[in-house]
Amino acid sequence: MSRVVVLAGGSPHAHDFPALGNALVQMASELGHVVQLVANPDQAATLLADTAINPVDALVVDGLWWRMLGDSYGAWRDEYGYSPPQATRDTLTSFVHDGGGLVALHTTVICFDDWVEWGDVVGGSWQWGTSSHPPVGSVAARVVGQHPVVAGLPTELVLTDEVYGDMKVKDSVEVLAVAKRHADDVDQPVVWAHAYGSGRVVFDGFGHDVASVRQADHAQLIEQALTWVLGGD
Repeated sequence: MSRVVVLAGGSPHAHDFPALGNALVQMASELGHVVQLVANPDQAATLLADTAINPVDALVVDGLWWRMLGDSYGAWRDEYGYSPPQATRDTLTSFVHDGGGLVALHTTVICFDDWVEWGDVVGGSWQWGTSSHPPVGSVAARVVGQHPVVAGLPTELVLTDEVYGDMKVKDSVEVLAVAKRHADDVDQPVVWAHAYGSGRVVFDGFGHDVASVRQADHAQLIEQALTWVLGGD
């Protein structure tokens, strides 16, 4: 039995993070893990740093915390604009580097826009002014890797979500699935696995809403990602 922290929260302008958090908690609990839900990175860091009695084994993130720069985010900036303090940065980095597992869903790659090393931890990062995604719609993602995270899945995952593209992705990641934003697009890496220090990391670019994480094939991918980052094969 492993201890898992689910971190889901941030600006509500485009995602229902409380509902996503509850769905992910249920999924991890059904796998037999002890799960705790938090809504703020600083709360998560407090739990991750408390290793003396009951250490955390894995962190699952589906949330969005960033500075919310630009006029289009002005209505939410005062309440939800966020830059992680150094203590939170150090704790999140050391947790994964020292062997903790990380499953990073959807908007996790956009988080912490003033913290470059977060992209090293996740394996890639959103590039403001370059990266983009179309509106939520039907997505057909093609499995391209041979890996425990995608074992037993169909060669094509069909779900309703967003495809993030033109991100800065580290060359060292193992791409497990690709998708196109539109018919003329090149394949974009949407699921990958990699190591950060001693920690296992999976980035899953999907997870826009509860319907997405509960779609059967996608749910299987998330469950297998959690099992793998916890050390399973």
